[in-house]
This record gives sequence, C-alpha cells and structure tokens, in this order.
Amino acid sequence: MPTFFNFFSKQTIRFSTAGSVLIKFSAAFFAFLNSIILARYLGKEGFGMYVLAYATVLIISVPVTMGLPMLLTRFISKYKVSENYQAIKGILILSHKYVLRTVIIVYILAFISYFFWWKQYESSFVETLSYGFILVPLLAFAALRTATLRGLKYVILAELPDTFLRNFLFTLFLLSALFFNLTLTPQRVMIFQIAVTAISFLIGFVLLQKKLLVQLKTIHPIFFKKEWITQTIPFTVNSSVQIVKNKLLSYILAIFGNVEQVAIFEVALRGASLVSFTLDALNLAIAPYISTAFEKGNLEQIQRIIKKTGRIIFLFSLPVALVFIIGGQPILKLLYGQQYNHSYTPLVILCVGQLVSSLIGSVGLLLNMTGNQSVLSRSNVIALLINCLLSIPLVIYFNTIGAALVYSFVLIIQNIYLLYYVKKRLNLTTVIF
Repeated sequence: MPTFFNFFSKQTIRFSTAGSVLIKFSAAFFAFLNSIILARYLGKEGFGMYVLAYATVLIISVPVTMGLPMLLTRFISKYKVSENYQAIKGILILSHKYVLRTVIIVYILAFISYFFWWKQYESSFVETLSYGFILVPLLAFAALRTATLRGLKYVILAELPDTFLRNFLFTLFLLSALFFNLTLTPQRVMIFQIAVTAISFLIGFVLLQKKLLVQLKTIHPIFFKKEWITQTIPFTVNSSVQIVKNKLLSYILAIFGNVEQVAIFEVALRGASLVSFTLDALNLAIAPYISTAFEKGNLEQIQRIIKKTGRIIFLFSLPVALVFIIGGQPILKLLYGQQYNHSYTPLVILCVGQLVSSLIGSVGLLLNMTGNQSVLSRSNVIALLINCLLSIPLVIYFNTIGAALVYSFVLIIQNIYLLYYVKKRLNLTTVIF
C-alpha cells in the first residue's frame, strides 16, 4: 500500500499530465459505457428523467460550494510555495464550515419547496430527485477534497476517487443489476449513484488524511477572510454560470419539447465530451503549476506549459471528433440503438464546437490561475445571457439541433473573446501555433 501511494503521489508536471490524461480517458470510457447502458435500459423517457434529476442536483450543488474548489486549488498551491500551513488549515476550516451551513440551508429550502412546487411533477421524477439530494453534501465536500489535493500537486490522487473510481464503480453496479435481472429505473439508478459516490468519498478522505490532515493536527490556523471572500466572488460566478449554462439546455428541451429530447441531446453531449476530455484532464493537471509559476512571476514557464499541453490536447481531440463526424451515425445505432438516430446531427455540431475549444486551449483556466477570474466571470454571464436569448427560439423550431447550435456557438464565441484578452493583457497565447 505505501508503494501504491508513493507511486501516485509524484508531483512532477509530466507525471501529473500523463496520469491525468490516463485517468480522464478511463473515466470518460466508463462514463460513455454507463450512458449506453442507461440509454438502452431506461429508454428515452426514463433516461431523460434521470438526466434532469441529476442535472438539478449538480445545479443545486453550485451555491453549496460557491467557487471554493477553484479558490482552494489556487491558494493552497500559493501557500505551499511559502510553506504557510497555518493559512492552509485556516482556508480548509472556513471552506468546510461554509459548505456545511449551505447544505443545511439547501435541505430546508428543498423541504419547503416540495410542498409548494415540485411535488406536482411526475412521482417517479420527484422520487428520483429526492434521492438525488443525498448526493449534495457528498459532491460538495468531495469537490473541496479534490481541489485541496490538486493544490498540493497530488493531481493523480485528487482525480482517482471522483473522476475514475466513481464512474468505474457505477459501471459495476449497473452491470450487476443487469446480471441479476434487476429492472433499471431512474430511482434505482440514482440510488446506485449515491452508493458509488459515498464509496469514492471515503477513499478520497483517506487520501487527504494521509497527505495533509495528519500534518495539520498540531498547527494553529490563521484566517485571511477578507481576501478569501473577495477572491471567492468571481470564482462563484464562474462556477455557477458554467454549470447553469451547461444544464440550461436540458431544461429548455424539457419545457419546450419533451423529456425524450433531453435524452437524445444527452447522448450527443456524452459523445462530444470524449472530444474535450483531454482538455479537461490537462486543465486539472496544470492548474497548480500555472498558479505557482505566476506567483513567482515566471510567465515564460506558463507559456511553455500551455503551449505543450495545447498541442497534446488538439492531438487527442482531432481524431475523436473525426470519428464521430464521419462515422457517428452507425456508431450511435450500434451502441445506443435505433431510437437514438436523431442524436447524430447534434453530435456533429457539438463535436465541431468542442474541437474549436480544444484548438484555442486552456484560456479559462489561465485566467483563473493568474488572478483574472473576474474577466472569466463577465464572459460567463454574457455567454449565459446569449444562451438564454437564443436557446428558446432555436429549440422551439429546431429541437435538439437548435440546442446543439446554441451550445457550440456560445462556446466558440466565448473562447475567441478570452483568447483575445489573454493575448492583450498577459501577452500569452494558448493556441497550438
């Protein structure tokens, strides 16, 4: 066991990036496999219902964490440079206290709103959503733990529990249910999600205990509340707008279309996410290194990091996108079945958007890790407004194709704007050329 921990605790950027890509790829594979199982055995209506319930849980968890994960990654990597463990303990205590309070408030509001609002919906959806509320504290505290380990540059250990293990265990639960002839329902699937999240949460806590918490036991914490609160605001806006922007289209489709269109669009999203998994993986890996280099004023090192990782991102993204664009229709029919044929055109549109995003590179991460998160916040708010204005008419007239057009258009325009800002203000570029 010590050898295992030592191997995955390496803190070099090469090991972190390679390991993060491998973990993200494995997690993306199992997530893709899970979507196939759920789409086939829940059917379009059941799958759409589960997607809506899980999306609601993710949106609710945003105000619970309030941008704290990104704040922790940035400041813990900063305090690690100066070995300021007192501040590390202080920011951990404050962030966990805040999450605990907000979880309690969310539960109270959810209990009240049940009687005045969401109990009127279909009983199976309400039951699925009710189970989903159990996930809120697990996801919130897990996000803090992951961000903490990432800030300490234990990138692999940070990603193993929630990125890989949770998807892998979810696959095992689903396959076991099918093996024992258990009928998959949205409610049962959500219960499986709770179980695997709890398991991965406990494993992640053990990792954090071993790598940090034991060292902090005898240390007296110090608090920089004003600085942390000030810095949290743009991070909060970014995380809130980002998750709402990503999940808004599912609600628009459900309101102005039907729950089956939610399922069709989700299948397209799951496929397109494979195009961007390298971008997500490397962003997680390089975040603490960019923050550390910026604290040292080493912009040349930042440019080298983002240039090399940008080329790796595009190298992996291009073939995946081409596979789906050229052969997506037979792939969807083979994996998901005839009922999801309509996912092909949205899939192509989403793949193009993700490919352009991969070509532009890690602009959002670069702004977050260099103290320019307020710029990202403003762009996210504008992107959300554009999303809201365009999504309703396009969904009404073009259904899932309209949703995909809005998603990709907003993604491309926002990335181009952020690229321009990074070049103008930081004199850095994230594109591969």
